[in-house]
Formats: sequence, C-alpha cells, structure tokens
Amino acid sequence: MARLIRSLRQWPPLQLQQKYHCCSRILTVSTKTPSHCFSFAISTSSRGNARQRSRGIGLSNAPSPYKVQEIETGDDSESDVNKSRNQKKREARRAVRWGMDLASFSTPQIKLASLEQDAFDALMLVKRLGPDVREGKRRQFNYIGKLLREADPELMEALIQGTKVGDQKTLQALSGSKTQIVEEEDDEDPFEYTSQEFINIANRWFDGLISKDIEITNEELRKLVRRVQTSQEQSQNSTEEDKAKIDAAVKNTEKSLTRFLRTLAKQLPTEESFD
Repeated sequence: MARLIRSLRQWPPLQLQQKYHCCSRILTVSTKTPSHCFSFAISTSSRGNARQRSRGIGLSNAPSPYKVQEIETGDDSESDVNKSRNQKKREARRAVRWGMDLASFSTPQIKLASLEQDAFDALMLVKRLGPDVREGKRRQFNYIGKLLREADPELMEALIQGTKVGDQKTLQALSGSKTQIVEEEDDEDPFEYTSQEFINIANRWFDGLISKDIEITNEELRKLVRRVQTSQEQSQNSTEEDKAKIDAAVKNTEKSLTRFLRTLAKQLPTEESFD
C-alpha cells in the first residue's frame, strides 16, 4: 500500500517531466526547423546572388544598350556620308558624260540647249581640240562636267536623247524655242573664226608651260600683247574716217587676248581637282 501511494505520488512529476520532454522536443524541432529553413533560404538566396553576379560579370564586356544605340547611329551616319560621297561621284561622272554627248552635236544643236555662256564656250573649245590632245580633252571635259553638274538631270537627259534621235518636237518643247534644228551653217560667228588661232596658241602655250619651255612664254604671249598694243597705237593716230574701223580692230584684238587668257585659265587645274 505504501508502495502504491508512493507510486501515485510520483506520477504527476513523471507526467510533467514527460510533458516537459515532449514540449522540449517540440520546441527543439520548431526552433531547428526555422533555422534550417532560414539557412536554406540564405543558401538559396546566396546562390541566386552568385548566379546573378556571375551573369553580371558575363555581361560586363558587352556594350550597354546606350552604347549599342550610339554605335548603330554612328554606323548609320557613316553610311550616309559614304552614300553622299558616292552620289557626288556619280553625279560628276554623269555631268562629264553629258559634256561628251553635247560636244558630239553641231553648234546649232548645242545652242538649242540654252546653256550658260561658260559651258557653251567650253564646248566650242573642246570641239576644236584634235584627237592627239587627249590630256587637254580630259581636263576640258572635267571642267565642262563641273559646269553642268547643277543642271536638271531629267531635262538634260531628254535634250540629249531627243537630239540623238532627232525628235524635233520634243526638243522644241524642252528648249521653249520654235526654231528648227538645222545643219551647221558655214557662216558661223565671225568671232569664233578670229579666236580659233588664239585657241591653238593657248593649247600650244599651255603645253609649253607644263614642259617648262621658256621660248613659248617669251614668244607667244609677246605676239598677242604686241598686236593689242599696235592696234591701240593705230587708234590714237587714226583720222576720224578710219577711227571706226580701227576701234573695231582694237576690240577684236582685245577680245582675242581675253579669250586666249580665259581659255588658258580654264585648262589649268583647280584646287578642287587635287582633293
């Protein structure tokens, strides 16, 4: 009986102890579980950060979107510049081809194109150059192309094509003239005949300058200047009856010298030809 009572007395502490052990186990499990979860979360997050960092290192050498955009825009601008340069070269070659086509036409046909006076004079000069003056022709056609570069492409192509096929109506409509295309007449401008001699002298003098021929510079230019001076002296000593004829002769010699100097200046290369 005493043992039974003693055992009964000992029961509540055992029950409490068991409850304490159970609670302690539950607490240990509950406290360990979050630690495991927290450590797992840290490990996963650290792995995620490591992955993200590794990805960031992998992209460090790659250009940023802003840099990519700048590179793309830079390539586009560079292609535009190259395109404009190529376009200018094509336009220059096209203008030279126009000059070659126009030079193959007759003088009345060239006049029908209503060109500027400089372009018309340059075409008249290149038509007189012989087949042996290749370098002079090449420079002259480059100069003509420079003068024709600003012309309307459609109008110029139509004029050249209409002249080649002999489409008279089209030429009249384009040029705005009612005159008909005729063959080159014998009675051309008398100033062209008088300047023909000086054009030949200009070509010969140009070759002499290039080859450093001193006789050319001392001979030809002196002749031209002497002619003008002689005409001026005759004009001063002339009578009233002969004054009109002598004045006309003076003007012709002055025009011839001026045309000679202009012709020579046009053949000289400009600074743009060296660019």
